[in-house]
Amino acid sequence: MVEQLYKNIDGNYNEALSRMQNDERIIKYLKFFIEDTSYEELKNAMNCNDTKNAFIAAHTLKGVCKNMAFTSLSSVAQEITEYLREDNYEKALEIFPEVTKKYNLVIDQIKKII
Repeated sequence: MVEQLYKNIDGNYNEALSRMQNDERIIKYLKFFIEDTSYEELKNAMNCNDTKNAFIAAHTLKGVCKNMAFTSLSSVAQEITEYLREDNYEKALEIFPEVTKKYNLVIDQIKKII
């Protein structure tokens, strides 16, 4: 069940398992991920052209995704983080739909198992 979730989201189940020890613990942190507000903060900041707070939110999202071994989402979160670090709002805005798509996929898949 959890391993399939990681396949569906292009994540790294083995990395998550090595970090969190077992599926029960992974599920515990999947529940925490759903409650994490960094994506919503990123979305709000992007809608307001607030690159400073968008950077903070993107950086937080990137870290959470890396810790959870959400490889695909982490990668695109890292990309938007770097554009925002460079104060390149236009490039960040271009990639934001991909962040949203991958984030929504992760959330949808998590909701299927918890």
